[in-house]
Amino acid sequence: MKPTTILAVAAAFFSPSLALHVPAAHSHSQSLQTEAHFKKNISNYPSYTFEELYNLTTRFFDNFAYPNDAVQARKINSTLFAKDVLGRIDVTRNFDGQELNTEYAFGLFANLALNPDSFTLLGIPVKYTITHFAANAYIVSVALIVEFEITALGVTNPVEVSFAHSPARLHLKALTDHIQIDFWCTFNGRGQIDQYDATFRYLQWQFDYLMSVGEQVLQVNSTAEVQSIIQAKLAQSICNTAQTYCNGTNQQYESEETCYEFLNEQVPFGQAYEMGMNTVLCRMVHQNMVPLRPDVHCSHIGPTGGAYCVNDRTYSGTVLQPFFTNKPFVPYGFHNKNNTLAAQ
Repeated sequence: MKPTTILAVAAAFFSPSLALHVPAAHSHSQSLQTEAHFKKNISNYPSYTFEELYNLTTRFFDNFAYPNDAVQARKINSTLFAKDVLGRIDVTRNFDGQELNTEYAFGLFANLALNPDSFTLLGIPVKYTITHFAANAYIVSVALIVEFEITALGVTNPVEVSFAHSPARLHLKALTDHIQIDFWCTFNGRGQIDQYDATFRYLQWQFDYLMSVGEQVLQVNSTAEVQSIIQAKLAQSICNTAQTYCNGTNQQYESEETCYEFLNEQVPFGQAYEMGMNTVLCRMVHQNMVPLRPDVHCSHIGPTGGAYCVNDRTYSGTVLQPFFTNKPFVPYGFHNKNNTLAAQ
């Protein structure tokens, strides 16, 4: 089938007229209300073609990969994001506004590449492959396999998204790992992302894999020993960051020794989904943000967690949180009328 034919079929499939007449378990009056709601609100939202949405999406992920992410990070407020952007990453937390989302989407990974001596289990995104893609009006749902270079254990792992040990140094050649990322987003009329919901699929499995690799690299007998070594190295790295950048009113710990004891003995290492809770893994994520804006990020690696590395959430509360309020993720008035689940 020719590309033009494929686009024509896709355009027909996603057309508003079809979406309004999909057979469903609605009464006639409900259907009329839905159509009226759509006609009332459609002018408020952009309507892109399938190809335009694909190009907007690849533009974003082209800039997510290094070294383009460093360019975006230097802008402080990347124009790939809307000023009122709302972002959620399942393994961390919610991020409001252009500046925070620029820092965490681009600056975090750019800093990893620019500061190779900081110890972390996070990797540097170097390339991606789109495996699933659906788009309609202003909404995109995409799954990607992202290749990360992870320097901590000398591995490069692929991740899909629907992102040498000695007493002196824990560093080998980069390991390549692949991670799957599932990514929903909405675009405004300027082609900027104004909402996104990202899920790092199988991330705990990937962490478990890294621990098993660590057994071989570190020549120990169990993953528990690997975790103990890694927690100590993370504590050392985070405390070095705190001592270097968090001074004066931003000071978090009395001394580097106090910091190390707290992170190595009083705070749990954490699970992959707890990178937005009171864990060492959460502070690992935030340590690379500290050099960018110490006054904002120092508290995140400190004892209090600075409202980011804290245990203030529940499973149900997180799932049902009414976060995405810029526009509905379901078009044409078919979105859930329960505003705790979807924007109205």
